[in-house]
Amino acid sequence: MDRPDQELAELIDTLGARLSAAPPGALAHLREPLRALRKRLDAVAEAPASPHLGEGEGEAHFRALLSDAIGCVSEGFVLFGADGRLVLCNDRYRAAYPLLSDHLVPGVRFADLLRVAVERGAAGDDLGDPSDWIAERLNRHTRSGPPTDHQLGDGRWYRISEHATRFGGVVKILTDITELKRHEEALADSEARYRRLVEMAPYGILIWDGLRLRFANRSAALILGNGDPEAMLRIPLVEATEFDGVQRLFDWLPPPGSGLEAPPPVEARFVTAQGALRELEVGIHPFAVEGEAAWFLVLTDITGRKQAERAIQQAQKMQAIGQLAGGIAHEFNNMLTAIGGFAQMARRAPQDRPRVEQCLTEIVKATDRASGLTAQLLSFGRPGQTDAARPVRVGAVIDDLRRFLGPTLGERHPLRIEGAGGGAVVTIDPALLHQSLLNLVLNARDAMPEGGPITIAVERTDDLGVTITIGDTGCGIDPAVIDRIFEPFFTTKEPGAGTGLGLALVYSTVVRAGGRVEVDTELGRGTVFTLRFPVEDTVETQEADVPGLDAFGLDDAFSLDAEDDEMEGLSMAATVLLVEDEAQVRDFIRLTLEDMGMRVVCTADGTEALRAYADHGGAFDLLVTDLVMPQVGGASVARALRRENPDLPTVLMSGYPPETESLDDLLADPLADSLIDRCRTVFLRKPINPDELADTIHALLI
Repeated sequence: MDRPDQELAELIDTLGARLSAAPPGALAHLREPLRALRKRLDAVAEAPASPHLGEGEGEAHFRALLSDAIGCVSEGFVLFGADGRLVLCNDRYRAAYPLLSDHLVPGVRFADLLRVAVERGAAGDDLGDPSDWIAERLNRHTRSGPPTDHQLGDGRWYRISEHATRFGGVVKILTDITELKRHEEALADSEARYRRLVEMAPYGILIWDGLRLRFANRSAALILGNGDPEAMLRIPLVEATEFDGVQRLFDWLPPPGSGLEAPPPVEARFVTAQGALRELEVGIHPFAVEGEAAWFLVLTDITGRKQAERAIQQAQKMQAIGQLAGGIAHEFNNMLTAIGGFAQMARRAPQDRPRVEQCLTEIVKATDRASGLTAQLLSFGRPGQTDAARPVRVGAVIDDLRRFLGPTLGERHPLRIEGAGGGAVVTIDPALLHQSLLNLVLNARDAMPEGGPITIAVERTDDLGVTITIGDTGCGIDPAVIDRIFEPFFTTKEPGAGTGLGLALVYSTVVRAGGRVEVDTELGRGTVFTLRFPVEDTVETQEADVPGLDAFGLDDAFSLDAEDDEMEGLSMAATVLLVEDEAQVRDFIRLTLEDMGMRVVCTADGTEALRAYADHGGAFDLLVTDLVMPQVGGASVARALRRENPDLPTVLMSGYPPETESLDDLLADPLADSLIDRCRTVFLRKPINPDELADTIHALLI
């Protein structure tokens, strides 16, 4: 095989190798023709000269076959001989160099092509001496290396592979990668765009792989007050919603990829390196960095939002306090008007006994009403069960309610009792339950001025609870005010027709008993209140003690003669240490005790009481003390004197026992040996009823 044929054979082999490296199916139609062409070329080289072909005709024939084969290839191909002349190229190669396409013919030298390219401006308009430009490209043309990417004259991108032949020639293959470049540029633009978005995001973004921060955007540095990743890891978080005390967020987080679920968003407060207090919401999401598990953290600065929320809450609190104060002032002004007015009327005619008795009866009614109001305020002002809470059979309370309300409701508002859950027992203050049901029934009556039935149904539920529903067919509740109906002193009734405390008492009573209140209402169709309670499993079948109506403070009868007779029957001789910081209350209790025949030593605070006890050598039969006083309170006095005299009977009084003191602890005597001894300390809630005080003291001392 002569040299031209050898170069053709090398070109065919190069093309075959290129086709073999192509993806499966690509250019498959060329592989068999090239294989056949290679066999034909080898056969011609080995066979004797054909008598039918002249000199050079066989070579021309195979050149034509080869040119036709590479012309069908989508890649650009060119073969330069060892002398630098072009041997063969396809049209795809010519299209890549439109400035030189008319010169890309067999025999042209590569150096001449470079000079034509310079003449036609391929090297640029400002190129002075083209020698260096031509020399650099000649050197690159003859030096094989890894494929390189270039944008050629047709504006498209090509990956150019150059291969040296064994005889000094050069084969170049141009693969069009324009679409690949476009995708790469689009991807780069997308990455740059998203990176800008991440950097410009108003929330901080951190990526933590369990050991170090792999990424932190600009907002994270601004929020945390430090752009150093190592310093960020050391910033402590305080008062977080998911942990106690001061911890670093990254010490609290579980290791990435540990199999644990991502923790829920956590709110935390922290102090920046500059000493500024910030509040954050930290969202935690699983992530991967270079195939390794990591946490993707989103930091939202909620400092401003929290400050606004606190401002709104404070404004709402002040509005509620104003509404509450206004309601209390209105109610107590009415009561004080009655008390003061009837007292003045009694003073004008002290000799008119029937008139004085009537005035005193009205004064007592007003004070009872005031006592009830303060009890209601206290009932929804402090969480938890009241001291009077005990197991109560629901059916017994409803029976009492029916007997009490019969005359009040009349025939126009028949009361219907339904359901089979009346035997259920709940732990609750029976007086408050009775008052709550009474409030709901009276509201139902007022919602039906033209009359209509009121239904009370008691049912057991599948979750071992009990529901009490009170329904009417009245006017319903306006949706605009449904969210406010449980607010103290909020009422839609006419002035003077309601205090706005009824539903507030219902809500407070039910919630303190461990239940909840639901309301279903429709304008013009009626309203149903549902009270849901847990029940006492162990006393379901027992007869729970339910007090009569008089225990609920519903008997307003007053008899001056009966009181005098009762006080005389309870007269006894004893020495009492009275501790009360309010002068009028102290005088009232002193007179009550003196009317019982007792000798009273009065003191205004705990310090004075302890001194008086020591001055009298502890010669007291009874201690009567207020709980809430300045400096030394009644609880401290009771404990100190109990240590001196464990047998000293004690009466504790307060309108609002302090939350820091447990009444159970105060009423229980750790030194007592029997249940009787433990009952020598009792508690009375203010306002003090003189009959109740006398009965209590009589029970303690006899």
